[in-house]
Amino acid sequence: MGLNVAVVGLGGIGNNHARIYNEHPDCEIVAVVDAIEEKARQAAETYGAQAFATVEDMASSGIHVDLSSMCTAGKENGGDHYEPTMALLRAGIPVLGEKPISNEIPKAREMVALAKEKNLRYAINLNHRFTPAALRAREWVDTGRLGELNIVNMTMWINNPNESSPHFHMRALHPHSIDVMRYFCGDVKKVQAFFKKGNGRQIWSNVQVNMQFESGV
Repeated sequence: MGLNVAVVGLGGIGNNHARIYNEHPDCEIVAVVDAIEEKARQAAETYGAQAFATVEDMASSGIHVDLSSMCTAGKENGGDHYEPTMALLRAGIPVLGEKPISNEIPKAREMVALAKEKNLRYAINLNHRFTPAALRAREWVDTGRLGELNIVNMTMWINNPNESSPHFHMRALHPHSIDVMRYFCGDVKKVQAFFKKGNGRQIWSNVQVNMQFESGV
């Protein structure tokens, strides 16, 4: 018996989630949700699902959903996550959310707390740790091939002309970087960061983050 899936937010990332669910033999997309009617309609036609404007509309329709992908964007790709995620959790629906979890730490904690209260799975799609390079590096760490880890260095670049908000680069992209480092090194103990605006840039386009981990790395 397959899983009934809902996809919330039908931009580029949401449509990618929908495509992958559609290709999986154990999943059926039963609902698509987007405040932009045309996006919801197009996705509904593509995947044979019901279209809704809000999570609340979907929940009140009586449709059965086993799993949801929460792919709304908003400011810095995390500004519109809180309300639809809370609505999904209140409806008893497990959530796979896109990063960043939120632009505001108190709201992130509220979402996690509600999922715990409802005993629901709530995960963030930090999928860079599943890339072949990260998996190979983790294998080398686990087998001792690299010896004792003292320092781990990671560099990530993106050609991003987006000037919409000062922290776009860090919030929209670098949750992946921090998660990959945690995958190798464990929980973070201390953080030091330096931000710089490149020539002619309005955003903090260059960032150096130093982290000390509980493991001593």
